[in-house]
Amino acid sequence: METDKRKAQKDELMERLKSGIKNTFTSEHFQKFLKMASLFHGYSFRNTLLILVQRPNASQVAGFGVWKKLNRHVLRGEKGISIFAPITVKEKIEKVQHNEDGTIKVDRQGNPVTEIETRPLLRFKVTHVFDVAQTDGDPLPEICPLLQGSVDNYADVFHALKEVSPFPVVFEHLHDGSHGYCDFSNEKIALDYGMSDAQTIKTLIHEIGHATLQHAVSGKPRKQAEIEAEATAFIVADHLGLDTSEYSFDYIAAWATGMDFEKLSEVLANIQNNAHQLISEVDEKVCAIQKSHEQEKSAQPLSLDQQLHTAQQKAQTANAERFSKMQEVKENEKSVAQG
Repeated sequence: METDKRKAQKDELMERLKSGIKNTFTSEHFQKFLKMASLFHGYSFRNTLLILVQRPNASQVAGFGVWKKLNRHVLRGEKGISIFAPITVKEKIEKVQHNEDGTIKVDRQGNPVTEIETRPLLRFKVTHVFDVAQTDGDPLPEICPLLQGSVDNYADVFHALKEVSPFPVVFEHLHDGSHGYCDFSNEKIALDYGMSDAQTIKTLIHEIGHATLQHAVSGKPRKQAEIEAEATAFIVADHLGLDTSEYSFDYIAAWATGMDFEKLSEVLANIQNNAHQLISEVDEKVCAIQKSHEQEKSAQPLSLDQQLHTAQQKAQTANAERFSKMQEVKENEKSVAQG
């Protein structure tokens, strides 16, 4: 049974969430949300918003237990960031029984025969996480660090994006001023020739966003489809360390005016879910590609200088072993002579 205190906590958090969603749809706040979504793409959009509202400068968050496993501890006096955590509860319901012909089964008194059935239900509780700045301890492990920074590993990222794209990716000479397009009828994504590495990556992410969100067949208004695709591209590009300063969402407030809470929530959920899926798949592909590069590098034949150096080291080791054995023989001979 939910206590009054817990219910009050949930109600307060929901009010903060609703307020946060309404405030998000301005140019400045929208980009802040997308930046936060890049950092916390594994969280739901509403938990991402709650983190943003309570601790705008958060960079890495985790629960008390996770920080402990990483040999870090929460600093004394730090206040946790409230978010929603899913829990499964068992609910007992009274269910009317039916006969084989579909009619309701009754007892001798004509009352419906019932049985108690237990079923799992998904509920949410308020829990707390802490930002890394609120903790102290061992340095955090790096996972696939080459994903951050410039597009020095452009070929790896581009190859990974091509692999996760729902449609084949081709290059074309586009004369209409566009950087690319997603063709659902012919199932392809086309990119313009001659773009910079960064622009090619950003455009490809944008078009993959259209493809994965099924915008051509979803019946969504064009403006909503563009917002979802461009916002997805912003999050993924930011995660990959690309410059996102040219992204503009000045039109977002006018578009969102008059929309209800549910519709705005749907848009944010679409953006967050799509970005999370794409980031997870690209990270996995890029890490696999980079490991393959390392294996190929270690398997490459040695250069002449490397071969000579290796031979010299082996010779020195062999000479040292022979000298050691000779010394051992002399010591044995000496001990025998003395004996």
